[in-house]
Amino acid sequence: MIETIATLPSLIPQASAMNLGIGMLFTQSILLAIILGTAIGIVFGAIPGFSATMTIVLLTPVTIPFEPAVALILLVSAYGGAVYGGSIPAILINTPGAPGSVVTCWDGYKLTQQGKAVYTLAVSAFASGLAGLIAATALLFAAPIIADIALEFGPPEMFLLAVFALTIIPAVKDASLSKGLLAGLFGLLIATVGNDPQLSRPRATFGVTILQSGFDYIVILIGLFVLTEMIRLAMRGSIIGGDGDGNTAGGYDQVVDGVRAVLSRPVDFLRATFIGTFVGSLPGAGADVANFVSYNEAQRWSSDEKAEQYGTGIIEGVIAADSSNNATQGGALMPTLTLGIPGSGSTAALIGALAIHGLNPGPGLFERSGPIVYAMIFSLFIGNLLIIVYGLSGSRYFGKVAYIPIRYIIPVVTVLSVIGAFAVRNSGFDLLIMLAAGILGILFVKYDYPLVSPVLGVIVGNIAETGFTRGWLLNGQNWVAFLTSSEISIGLTLLIVLSLGVTAVKNHA
Repeated sequence: MIETIATLPSLIPQASAMNLGIGMLFTQSILLAIILGTAIGIVFGAIPGFSATMTIVLLTPVTIPFEPAVALILLVSAYGGAVYGGSIPAILINTPGAPGSVVTCWDGYKLTQQGKAVYTLAVSAFASGLAGLIAATALLFAAPIIADIALEFGPPEMFLLAVFALTIIPAVKDASLSKGLLAGLFGLLIATVGNDPQLSRPRATFGVTILQSGFDYIVILIGLFVLTEMIRLAMRGSIIGGDGDGNTAGGYDQVVDGVRAVLSRPVDFLRATFIGTFVGSLPGAGADVANFVSYNEAQRWSSDEKAEQYGTGIIEGVIAADSSNNATQGGALMPTLTLGIPGSGSTAALIGALAIHGLNPGPGLFERSGPIVYAMIFSLFIGNLLIIVYGLSGSRYFGKVAYIPIRYIIPVVTVLSVIGAFAVRNSGFDLLIMLAAGILGILFVKYDYPLVSPVLGVIVGNIAETGFTRGWLLNGQNWVAFLTSSEISIGLTLLIVLSLGVTAVKNHA
């Protein structure tokens, strides 16, 4: 049946394509693909270093024998599960499973230390799944509109977005402006190692061949967050602080309270979901940038009293991070499917899988392969419902991790981190980079430098450099025209000034 649908003539009316796509979902193989794909994605996402991108890359060869619809829906489901799964270790052991879960650590881990692990995990699961459902709806009905807006982000706008992301860190973490920016610039410096994107020449590689592809930010992320936290955990002696109580780990009341926490904060939730959907639709941005923007806006729109609590264990921070995190999936698929432009690293990997199975993303995809594409989109609804089911039902058991003796946690997490870092490029050199990043992380913590700044610098480094170089040339090397080339550029410039100004005032208050 599926193969027959895939070979139907082009120009199938969209209503008919949607109906056929819905019909495909209720075949046994498709349902099994969604159920297994979501579960596999959550497991992979919860392993430090195994990001959603790696999950898709690892599963793509496995799907080659499958029918196109089954294969692609399995990958899309795993993608969504992995995005959510990264928040589980971020909340429990301050170890983000993926770059998009870094922000979740800020408040999620603090809540775990207060004995609220199950409550926080329930909030994460419900906010993630519900945001994913809304983003899937936006993908279904508004993909062409959002894709057109995303196209307005040219090189100058992408550069300014990257700079804005870097200025957010000291603003939301109450860190020193100078230390936050210095750490971010250090990350940008690391991002310059490798082949020059404009001249295609090795740069700052010191004759090391593997450095021609640069430092992988996942390896640096593992070192700075995982190894650093494991060392700190060994020094501290336990995950739960003095207020923790093992009896609170498994109550259903915390799961119910978690659901209520999201429903009782509709403005915070919807704002984060919108930001995640929109930023996710920007080519190259994805969850890595959306989280920081969403968290910053959540704090900025809070009352002065509550704004000061961000980063100390406030549930609004978790909602802002995880709602935007999963919303980026639907957002990133918009330019991927409609324009053939990947909205994130994960969708870049997904484009390769689409090509392997005979689909060419871009204009005309919905006419050529409408039933399969709509089946993929509708599978997001089931997949995000499963995230809620898996997350809420499993939170009582995930939460017990916070009470496991550290003599078991530290070696297991460290081994998984080593495997994750090695699997990125199958290189032993990356293990040395991870170790160096871990040692550097201890120094950052000791001298109050925000750990996330260098990671974000590495993540947005290529976006910033490419955007600046192309934008500078497009605007005739006129820096005023560069900053005012469009209404979006002006808006982002004002946001950067505002972010720096707010942080400066805080530092001197």
